[in-house]
Amino acid sequence: MLKVREILEATKGKLINGNENIDIKKYEIDSRILEEDTFFIPLKGEKVDSHQFILQCVKKKASGFFIESNYKDKDEIIEKCKTINANIIIIEVMDTQKALVDLAIYNRQKHIEVPVIAITGSVGKTSTREMMASVVERKYSTLVTKKNYNSNIGLPLMMLELDKQEVCVLEAGMNHKDEMNELSLILKPDICVITNIGNAHIGILGSQENIFHEKIQITNFIKGMRKLIINEDDSYLCTLKDCNEYQVMRSSLSDVYNKKIKEDSIYFQTMIYGELTPVVINQIGNHNIQNALMAIKVGELLEISREDILEGIKNYKNFKGRLEKKYLANHVLLIDDTYNASIDSMRSGLMTVHELDGKRKIAVLGDMLELGEFATTIHTQVGEIFKNLNYDRIYTLGDLAKNINKEACKYVPYIKNFDNQKDLEQELMTNLRSGDIVYFKASNAMHFGDIIKFLEDNVK
Repeated sequence: MLKVREILEATKGKLINGNENIDIKKYEIDSRILEEDTFFIPLKGEKVDSHQFILQCVKKKASGFFIESNYKDKDEIIEKCKTINANIIIIEVMDTQKALVDLAIYNRQKHIEVPVIAITGSVGKTSTREMMASVVERKYSTLVTKKNYNSNIGLPLMMLELDKQEVCVLEAGMNHKDEMNELSLILKPDICVITNIGNAHIGILGSQENIFHEKIQITNFIKGMRKLIINEDDSYLCTLKDCNEYQVMRSSLSDVYNKKIKEDSIYFQTMIYGELTPVVINQIGNHNIQNALMAIKVGELLEISREDILEGIKNYKNFKGRLEKKYLANHVLLIDDTYNASIDSMRSGLMTVHELDGKRKIAVLGDMLELGEFATTIHTQVGEIFKNLNYDRIYTLGDLAKNINKEACKYVPYIKNFDNQKDLEQELMTNLRSGDIVYFKASNAMHFGDIIKFLEDNVK
């Protein structure tokens, strides 16, 4: 919680109206979901300048708002807002985006004693975050990234929620050069976690090498405990060594023993506090093993008991659209992995379904986006994955996904590409049989969730 005078100090803003001793409890950038007594931060996007929604927010009883000095209707908006609420807090700033970041940095510094665990990586950030949070929450009051608030807009909003919590578990994502440096400045993390270096945003950053150098910037403002937890099985991350800035803690599947995969859970043994310990994850997905290993290391660093670490891992809940299991009326199992897609997450999902017991295994795959000049090559590489997997059918949708077919036809007996969603839906309706396991994966923009909903609504 910040007082108005602290907001002025943080942003170098000018108080146009209101009392500087008022406490501001909540912040919002989306006028559509703004609640009463919330401070509105209007940002300028590529298509929309949210300054135009200030009046609407004041009518919804916002506590106050930022307004940029050069906004063309500034004086008119201010007068209208004061007419609606004579006590409304109005702060003039040069740049609302910068003001948001400056405010987040200020609040982090105000609570600098609170340990921050910062999680990044090409894939698996959210599932790792949720598993770690499930462990940390067993002992501490914890601030956890909500939704996908991991960008240079979402993460500052999360940091503004830091108040009386004892630990933060926050996710950092990026899609352009040097963004991670700014996120590290906002976070000032005590523990950094990097899940892997993949191909996500390679079309923007140009190479995996560039992605690696960008991700490691999460440590630029590391403080306190100065621990970097890495996936030792990643060919880029394994090259990192201890340095003056941080100590590297390595997590590897070589530390896993007696692994057993079931339809709804995973069992394995690993070392916790120096003792070989059985671990149960009540979710599917091989990636969850690596997530659990990293969560164990965080638990040990924060002196969480072995019992609480195990309970946290066991009770971890997956997110919608991430290896989510759905049963149709005809006893077909759908695996909804449609939240987003990269070759790494697609490989992990395909391998997970490969290990499940089912009469037939069917993959329904679509385009992966933001790959730039690498798009054809990476989709072809997905097709190569089937060389070592047991699948009966592959259905694809999208121009890029055709490249999966061209390679996978060497290994899978039945393959078909579709030009539109409706034809794919009819093919599935006609050919699915009791006992089938059907895996769905594509970039979110392909709307594969709509296909799954169609099947849920129409298969009786």
